Amino acid sequence: MKKNWAKVGLTLSLASVFLLSLVFSPIASACINGDGTTDGATNCILDSEEEGEHTTELQEYFTVEKLVDFGRATELDRSYTKEIEVLNNTVSDVIIDAEIVKNTDVNEENAKLSDWLVFVGGVSHFNIPSMDKKSVSIRAVIPADAAVGAQYANVVLRDSNGHSDVAVVKLEISGENAKYESEAMDAWIDPIHVGENIVGRVTIKNTGTSGFESRYELKAKSVFGSDWTTVKVDSGEVFPGKQIDFSTSEVIGFGIYSVEQRATFVNSEGRIVESLLTRTVINLPWWGLVAAGGVILLIIILVIVIKTKKKHSGSSDKLEKEERKARKAEIEKIEAAEEEAIEEENAAKDVENEDMAVNVAKATKIAPRQPIKRVATKPAVAGKAISIKVSDGKKPVARRQVKKIM
Repeated sequence: MKKNWAKVGLTLSLASVFLLSLVFSPIASACINGDGTTDGATNCILDSEEEGEHTTELQEYFTVEKLVDFGRATELDRSYTKEIEVLNNTVSDVIIDAEIVKNTDVNEENAKLSDWLVFVGGVSHFNIPSMDKKSVSIRAVIPADAAVGAQYANVVLRDSNGHSDVAVVKLEISGENAKYESEAMDAWIDPIHVGENIVGRVTIKNTGTSGFESRYELKAKSVFGSDWTTVKVDSGEVFPGKQIDFSTSEVIGFGIYSVEQRATFVNSEGRIVESLLTRTVINLPWWGLVAAGGVILLIIILVIVIKTKKKHSGSSDKLEKEERKARKAEIEKIEAAEEEAIEEENAAKDVENEDMAVNVAKATKIAPRQPIKRVATKPAVAGKAISIKVSDGKKPVARRQVKKIM
């Protein structure tokens, strides 16, 4: 009976584990190259931003690249030039006014770039035809006493319709005192979710003097399939002394999924590394959660029943053992009494034999307690006396005349 309960409990437990499979994998890191590969990555810090591709789809407003990176400045007291590309995918021409302003999202010591920037040729007002693009040039003049670390500024662009957009401008002053240090924190993916969403998050914190761009990606696939689906992609500049929070809550449907969440950051060697969190996720309707809770409750009840039966079985075994012990003690007591009675009976017989010997000794005037070894007799004749010789085995001790009366 115990084995049957154990089998039922094991079966239900395995079913519950499959239903509520929670796979918590540790965060792993690896250096990745600019193209996304990890093999042979030796220096993942790029000196300048890669050129991106712009969409040609019709849009409501003009757009500008979000981060304009001068790269690393290895020399002080000189100038560097960079272009900001503005794309007009609207149905009409736009007139743009550009302005250099201080970046208020960074610490004060990292917001000096706005004092070093100028528009090349003083051009900050320009026209962009419909479905066309144009670049505006900016120049950074680095002072001789510039400190090591990343510097930021904003270029704000406004059109005649009142729409505005911002390009963040970055320039890094390299040197021996440059500090690269960051970490991925609070990486999490909801293992069980009531609904059709995949919910994940991770925080990238920069504690160094250099800023860097962090890229975030979350993808999923059904545990019964092989094709991965990209759920969300995001990126952002992580300023020195600041952090950036990535999060996901995208609809993917009910089911059981394998999910991977990745986010890049910079290690102490200045290399781009990757935070990777993998987990099995279960998206349940509310009734599915109730069913899962019922299975768990059934298992708990089953465990309690098994433990109770085991406890009662243990109590019965203990009682039976005590009864056997009591019976054994009683048998031993009876046997001891019988042995004592036999000893008393033997002792009484010994006393009786001794008394008999004493009586015989008195009758024959032989000293008490001296054993009679041999008694010599002769046939008795009626009316005549016979002589009886009593001996102790060594010599005669007495002669008696006994007359037969019969």
